[in-house]
Amino acid sequence: MDENIKKRIIQINNGEEPDGYKTERKVGIIPSDWKVRKFKDVFKVNQGLQIPISKRLKAPSKDTYFYITNEFLKNKGNGGEEYYIQSPPKSVICNKDDILMTRTGNTGIVLTNVEGAFHNNFFKINFDRNLLNKDFVYYYLNSRYVQRLIRIYAGASTIPDLNHSDFYKIDFILMSFNEQQKIASMLFTWDEAIKLKERLIERKKEQKKGLMQRLLTGEVRLPGFNEEWREITLGDAGKTYTGLSGKKANDFGEGKPYIPYKTVFDDSKININKVDFVNIKENEKQNIAKYGDIFFTTSSETPNEVGMSSVLLDDISEVYLNSFCFGYRLNDINNLTPEFARYLFRSNIFRRKVYSLAQGSTRFNISKNEVMKLSVSLPSVKEQKAIASVLSNSDEEIKLLSKQVESLKEQKRGLMQLLLSGKVRVKA
Repeated sequence: MDENIKKRIIQINNGEEPDGYKTERKVGIIPSDWKVRKFKDVFKVNQGLQIPISKRLKAPSKDTYFYITNEFLKNKGNGGEEYYIQSPPKSVICNKDDILMTRTGNTGIVLTNVEGAFHNNFFKINFDRNLLNKDFVYYYLNSRYVQRLIRIYAGASTIPDLNHSDFYKIDFILMSFNEQQKIASMLFTWDEAIKLKERLIERKKEQKKGLMQRLLTGEVRLPGFNEEWREITLGDAGKTYTGLSGKKANDFGEGKPYIPYKTVFDDSKININKVDFVNIKENEKQNIAKYGDIFFTTSSETPNEVGMSSVLLDDISEVYLNSFCFGYRLNDINNLTPEFARYLFRSNIFRRKVYSLAQGSTRFNISKNEVMKLSVSLPSVKEQKAIASVLSNSDEEIKLLSKQVESLKEQKRGLMQLLLSGKVRVKA
């Protein structure tokens, strides 16, 4: 970084005005040629339309519009159900050049490049296109400053809600249209680099998924292995145990580590840095988890998410399991290795078997006794270890790429802060 820029940043951070800068009461020290306006002076917002599920259409037809909802954001790219509505008012229709922002629930998510009619949970943000650059507005609304105020104004209730008047209170820093364009262009370049890396990660994940399917079914064999696979039932290979029992809300928060439901659900390998704590009394009878144990979630809101598994591959002296999962301990880790089980029980072929066991209507559950009746095909221990090694290497590559993405995002956040505060100016 240029020495003059470093000096300017230090001055501003110390509350000193560099040449060509001024102090504005609420936003601090900014360039002298920038102006401060309220959101109400540069934006006009309107809410969307609330349509009950019973009146939404599940397929497009004449005069229908895609219905943009919070559920759409949640399920975007995950194959969730899509809805359409017929002949909505013009005021709730948006095109790809418009900007939406969630005002209720997961407040402050900024959305652009979508077409349809938007739900009442959204604001459509209208502004003078000759005064403000659309991409700059998008980045400004995503800035730390704006997002922090949105969280404050929306409140910390169960369902945060941002009203018009609070939104209009926020300050907007107005600069020349040319500078807005240049800032937006720089940030867009970073976004494109992040997207390229994220697309690479998705490709790697798909490749790994295909590799898992072929290796764990024996469709593809690693060099040097040609022995027949054998079939076993889970009940023959190990025994189950329950998670924590008899605990109340005030027992949690301190004490001994235990593995939460989400830690099991999120990854095929237990992340020992993601544990919670529970008070365990002396001589209290609770099952202690150990290296090689496999954990299964017993319930979920959807049947295809029930029975998710994760394996403990760290040697911990004392750790417990949450009450919404059950543990499975192998009789002999030289029969079914934990490293191989990590991938076997997350494979599509096994997940389909577990899915068939799910029972319920609003919430789905599985019986550990029924899971123990399931059968799996196993190669030799040596082949199990070789397969697990290949898949583990693939996981490590994906994790490395993910860290690179997080690093790029953090660098972009830092650059946004510098550009949107005027600490770093773009050249004219």
